[in-house]
Amino acid sequence: MVTRADGLEIAGVADTLASGRALIGPGVDVLLIDLALPDGNGVELIRETRERVPNIKIIVVSIFGDARSVVRAIEAGADGYLLKGAGEQQAEEAIRSVLGGGAPISPAVASHILTRMRERMSPNGPSPDVPLTEKETAVLIDLAKGFRYKEVARLHGISPHTVADHVKSIYRKLAVNSRSEAVFEAVQAGLIKLKD
Repeated sequence: MVTRADGLEIAGVADTLASGRALIGPGVDVLLIDLALPDGNGVELIRETRERVPNIKIIVVSIFGDARSVVRAIEAGADGYLLKGAGEQQAEEAIRSVLGGGAPISPAVASHILTRMRERMSPNGPSPDVPLTEKETAVLIDLAKGFRYKEVARLHGISPHTVADHVKSIYRKLAVNSRSEAVFEAVQAGLIKLKD
């Protein structure tokens, strides 16, 4: 998309936190960053980049649109937040907007921000907002421990077919194709915690 857009040029591409750090410096105007990286969370790089290059513009492009991920990224210094799946035109407009001083945010993400602000102002406090249901989270934790579908089914008193349905839903929500990817993405986003 960037190579096809008039007046935009790719300064560099990185697929890890470490290689991303090496790209940050003079000549980079906009950083497009995912939150789930193989060697860490993109929020770390957002925070470091904001300290090293205060004037750089940072746009998160992620599958994670839950309030926790959104708020953490914005508090770390992100200027915009797009959900993966946004069209090329929307992505290009976001880059041009942020360069012009705007704060491009996907509508669903804006909704989470408003909800979080209301919760912070509420006397009852915030409630957790995650893309996985309680049952999906429990199933994913058991799968992360190495249990098979039949074992997970027995633990939760459901059929293996229902477990498979939960797994399909998890894969779709996290945009992954395997158990290990699902566990990795969920841990990176703080959706699950694995104990020793």
